[in-house]
Amino acid sequence: MRKIHLSSIQIKPNRQRLEFDPESLQELANSIEDRGLLHPPVVRQEGEEITLVAGERRLRAITQIFELGGSFTYNGETFQDGVLPVNNLGDLSELEAEEAELDENLKRKDLTWQEHAKAVARLHALRQKQAEGNLEELLESPDSAGLDASQIAEVVPKHTVAATAQEVYGSSVGAHYNTTREEILLAQHLDNPVVASAKSPKEAFKALKRLEEAEANRQLAAEIGKSFSADDHRLFNQDCLTFMADPANHGYFDVILTDPPYGMGAQNFADAGGKLTGIEHHYDDSYESWKPLMREWSKLSFLVTKPEAHAYVFCDIDNFHELRDMMAEAGWTTFRTPLINVKSNSGRVPLPEHGPRRQYEILLYAFKGKKPVNFIYPDVITTQADKNLSHGAQKPVELYENLLLRSVRPGDKVLDSFAGSGTIFPACHTYKCEATGLELNPEYFALCIKRIDEIRQAASQLELLES
Repeated sequence: MRKIHLSSIQIKPNRQRLEFDPESLQELANSIEDRGLLHPPVVRQEGEEITLVAGERRLRAITQIFELGGSFTYNGETFQDGVLPVNNLGDLSELEAEEAELDENLKRKDLTWQEHAKAVARLHALRQKQAEGNLEELLESPDSAGLDASQIAEVVPKHTVAATAQEVYGSSVGAHYNTTREEILLAQHLDNPVVASAKSPKEAFKALKRLEEAEANRQLAAEIGKSFSADDHRLFNQDCLTFMADPANHGYFDVILTDPPYGMGAQNFADAGGKLTGIEHHYDDSYESWKPLMREWSKLSFLVTKPEAHAYVFCDIDNFHELRDMMAEAGWTTFRTPLINVKSNSGRVPLPEHGPRRQYEILLYAFKGKKPVNFIYPDVITTQADKNLSHGAQKPVELYENLLLRSVRPGDKVLDSFAGSGTIFPACHTYKCEATGLELNPEYFALCIKRIDEIRQAASQLELLES
């Protein structure tokens, strides 16, 4: 302990300008005068300057006592006329010194969020050590005779996140508790550049969650991949409404990704002025057929999915709002605007002599329950067409992979109720998801079989290369 004059203590300007409640400060001053000072302020000698490290509130209370001509005691000695006891940082125990430094750091106003998170985590660890020390001290005392460790632990509880929040922010509930918990967690991951480079703790916590989810997915994929094969996919030459109405299929699927008829008379199109030969629409695409089909399909789509699910449904621009209403009536929460796929190397010219090439298509996105997406991706997607398999509405695997990446985890079950050329199978296989494809048309059903065979052949070739 040293004795110095109040006027010799410097308070750094980068300490936060905290608001000190006058009534609370007066209560502290009265307590110090009546009962004495329990813990002197902590200072650091910096050349000829003496800088306050911890105890600014106590220092203000002592200043108030001296201004009114009062005095106080410490260790049986009376202090007055501006002279007070202080502890030098270098004279403290390891835990006491760390506590003082943390008090100093947490009061600074120029801390980055990363520095503040580290300081909060250090303070939390310090308080836990002190709590453990109190427990060990009690275990060794005569008062603990006849008590086991668990009984004594109940008397000296562990330090909690709520207690740290109370000390740092003055509150242990709501946003202050959550902020403290997140800072303690983030401090453990500041060696990760993705977390450390975030602009705020909120962004950093989101980045950390994404990293943890990605790692969990990688581990899950590695585990599932040990036995996952083309045989895990399912294909049915069956009417989708019949399949979906079967109670055995209700609540089974995590995601629906499908390309139903558009209800725009595509079977009558002369694509690109009739120049695209061999590409036909072998189904009734009239609006009169589309409306009752999709109304019933929307109801059944809600039944076949799990309580938390996503749906991606392609549609025509003229029928988007009607389909959105059907899905909402069925129970889905629908995204207000469509997702758009830009086909960079393909398209159609509905009016060859008058209009531009149409190079985009739209789809509706809906979710059920509170299922979150894996990543936030744009609502505009750019893809290139695959080699056409003689299907008039064939979708690229790249597009399906982009959509699935937003929603699936390895092992999820995905339904394509209008499987068409079978794009869903290689796309799901990429993410080790079980694909169920329904296709009524025999010609298109055969294309789906071909897709699954290609997956099986690729796996066989890989096994030969690795053997």
